[in-house]
Amino acid sequence: MEKKFFFYNILPLCILLFFIKWFFFFDTKLEIDLLTKLIFEIKDWQYFTLIYNLSNFNFNPSYDPNLIELKFLPLPIYSILFHSIFINFFDIYGFIILEFLIILFFLIILISFFEKLGISKIESIFLTIFLFCIPNLIEYFELYKINYLRVVGELYNLRIPRPSISHLYLFSFFLLLISIKKNNELKIKQLILIGLIFSLMWGSYYYNLVISGITFIIYYLYLTHDSNQNFIKYIKDTFLVLFSFIFFSIPIIFIILNSEPDWLIRVGLFELDIDKKKILLSHFLEKILSIRFVTIFIFITLFYQFLRFKKIYKMEGINLLYFIFLGSFLAPLIFIIISPTISEAYNFANMIVALSFFVTLTFSFLIISIYLRVFSWNTHIFKTSIVSLLIFYTLSNYTISKKNDLNSDKINFDQLITEVKKINLNKNTEILTFDAMLQTHLILNDYKNLTNTYAIITSLTDEMIEDKLIEIFKFFNLNKIDFYNFIKNEKSGWRFVNNNIGETFYFKYQANNLTTYKNSMDFTPEELKYILKSSPLHTQQLIIPKFEIKRLIDKFVNFERNKKINPNLIIINSKDIFTKNLRIDNKLYCSKKINKDYVIYFIKKTNLNC
Repeated sequence: MEKKFFFYNILPLCILLFFIKWFFFFDTKLEIDLLTKLIFEIKDWQYFTLIYNLSNFNFNPSYDPNLIELKFLPLPIYSILFHSIFINFFDIYGFIILEFLIILFFLIILISFFEKLGISKIESIFLTIFLFCIPNLIEYFELYKINYLRVVGELYNLRIPRPSISHLYLFSFFLLLISIKKNNELKIKQLILIGLIFSLMWGSYYYNLVISGITFIIYYLYLTHDSNQNFIKYIKDTFLVLFSFIFFSIPIIFIILNSEPDWLIRVGLFELDIDKKKILLSHFLEKILSIRFVTIFIFITLFYQFLRFKKIYKMEGINLLYFIFLGSFLAPLIFIIISPTISEAYNFANMIVALSFFVTLTFSFLIISIYLRVFSWNTHIFKTSIVSLLIFYTLSNYTISKKNDLNSDKINFDQLITEVKKINLNKNTEILTFDAMLQTHLILNDYKNLTNTYAIITSLTDEMIEDKLIEIFKFFNLNKIDFYNFIKNEKSGWRFVNNNIGETFYFKYQANNLTTYKNSMDFTPEELKYILKSSPLHTQQLIIPKFEIKRLIDKFVNFERNKKINPNLIIINSKDIFTKNLRIDNKLYCSKKINKDYVIYFIKKTNLNC
């Protein structure tokens, strides 16, 4: 890429996009704590604690000084590595600084990719900005209500760390492949880079690795099939890619070998036996052979053949785009056949939609561009369109900012944080709360002793989590009925889901026609009806079997308290229904109502205000 083009076009564009978003983020009449704003306004705050722990090289967080030497939490290390480095140097401002670089690399990678396809710089800029603005278009015009369009927004956006980081690896891979000329031998540097990117994908979003691996095999064979490359060269290339992949995957392998098995189950990992493979394959094949997908396949294939016939654009790039499309729907089929385990299979379906859209959009643009080139004013059209997109992006961010300013949950949360800061607690003070956002805020402020934690931020075993939960219920003088109401299966809309269980055990009790907890069918007739009719991709339906509910209730009844918890500060979110029956010892604690959402309890002996 030319330096002049970078400094006069890409860099100013990056600065503008970055400034627009963060100007409206900070342009508020409310004095809100910065971390609070980030948690409420930056998507996927659940990753914040993982980023924080990696920055401190803490691979087995328990948030309990009495529980040490735990197994590792299998961090998606390569998707959160850069955020971890930046917050280590710049504290929470690292999130903001890194986003500037993320936008910059997105622009460089996508514009370079489109240029290598054979379109002009101005066309490349327009197409890249359009892709960047798609999530805002979907959000602003509420297009997410249309089936599949929400998933299109997952092609790329700035959510931390997926897809902001994970999909940068994917687009970098596409750029690397399109840079390789047909019938030229792949250089050692290129093969090592491919292995490195495969490793980065595995350590961030393994679905992209599977899609990219299959795409690479097809593209590699396409590049070499007319050459005089001998069999030994194929072996050498394969070895170099595998060696590079394994070398850069050493941290991932080390973490996996030392990881907590219960955590893997909590994030939805389960074994694929023959019957489950058949169910998943049948589901994906049914979708792929549906009229809707076959229609898309025909259109993309016709576009592909038309562009090949015209021979205007770089042929390697046209073929690569078609192979990306093929790889997107071949990937889940091949993975299901060969893999012994899987988790959150719906992500494969999402990537089929997102990449099909990417290929369709690019092909459509290339065809339209052919006919626009005959007009002398086509450059002005693209310049005007870019300016229009930037104006829309500004309007969209302004609207989002004003909407966020009216978020009463955020305002009440900030009032709570202000009160907690006034208390000036020791960082090792035991704090009890069920509020996952508050736990995140406390952890990023270096509080180390939390009685209760969100399911995926700790490497505690399930038994430890159960014991802690029961300890807390006993501490609050809650009874068997209260405990049952906390864990019972609840129907919400089109599915069964109990948010209490979701926050405590995440996907451990996922239930659909593919899998249930311990493959049990011990459910009520209504629960079974919902399970059997649900898609195998509906990971987020949670139903606990009857025998497991009985086991948990019996454990609660017979539980002997080995250690009494003694939190110095208790923070209750009144939106949690189960907190209505809390019975806190008034001799030990005094209370203060912060607002309609939060009540805090101080231990009397350490608080002068009691």
